Amino acid sequence: MPFIKDIIPVLILYVMGDTITTIYALETGLFYEGNPLPFHIFSTYGYNALIPLKLGFMLLMYHVYRNADRYYWNITRCSVSVIGLLATVSNTLTVLHG
Repeated sequence: MPFIKDIIPVLILYVMGDTITTIYALETGLFYEGNPLPFHIFSTYGYNALIPLKLGFMLLMYHVYRNADRYYWNITRCSVSVIGLLATVSNTLTVLHG
């Protein structure tokens, strides 16, 4: 369970926060995906394709957890948490000001 304890901020901010706010913002029509790769995926498969993408990313995070030394693991999980925080805040502000 140390992996789960280590990634609680990632799960809250990057997985749940970003996923929920992105899907909601895209559904409102007030927001568009600016990144070309996710834009193409969403155009082809719909917004809910974000969920398997996030699950796949979590598998990648587990791989880093298992194979990187603790220093690089801490940098990775903190960076992903901050990215999740920024994405969640950005999406939320877009919806609130839209």
